Amino acid sequence: MNIVRRPHARRRRVALAIAGFSAVFSALFVGGFAFASGSPSNTLPVSSAQTPAWTNGKTVTVQYAQDYFCDRTVTAVPLAASGCEVGAAANVGPVANPDRSTIYVVIPLFANPNPPTMCPTATGPTPPLNCPNHPQDIYVPLAGFGDIPLPAHSHILDGPAGGWWDVKGVVVLDQATWAELAAGKSLGTLLNIEARPDAASHILFGTNVPTNLFLFFNTVR
Repeated sequence: MNIVRRPHARRRRVALAIAGFSAVFSALFVGGFAFASGSPSNTLPVSSAQTPAWTNGKTVTVQYAQDYFCDRTVTAVPLAASGCEVGAAANVGPVANPDRSTIYVVIPLFANPNPPTMCPTATGPTPPLNCPNHPQDIYVPLAGFGDIPLPAHSHILDGPAGGWWDVKGVVVLDQATWAELAAGKSLGTLLNIEARPDAASHILFGTNVPTNLFLFFNTVR
């Protein structure tokens, strides 16, 4: 019986997580938490641009050799200026490769996360070089939101690969969970938190949320 029910429970959790982004972005606006700044437009390809990421228990450096890709065939109308949307998985990817890796974009839903986000609010010119080849806006298909600035975030990789990465969103609700992720520096740490009975108290609805966004980068060290 458990085997039969599990897929339905998973779909309900994902649906709740998508709906829950309404509360997340509402709190982000009201609470004044950080967004990656810049006008709602695309960043420019910068082949030497780099950011940190966590994978397999360590911090690595990734280099963005190409601009991002968002599947514009998803259903939201209108899409963000970038063509990117949260809550809707891509129908097609940038290349025909079903085995592409996944990057988990981890968003703190509280002020002053420690350690700070890897892609924080930028203070420099547009495009901000601390969030290279990311979209500067994303569409939330919920009443009162629409096209919003990309939230500040950090990165967890499912391995030290390269090429195109499928982006999933993870919203962290408290500093203790953020610190645990920073200490573990791995997808395994995230999955362990999500497997706990109280996961929804620490990560929004205890699950990640799909997007139609792909980032292109390679792990360089």
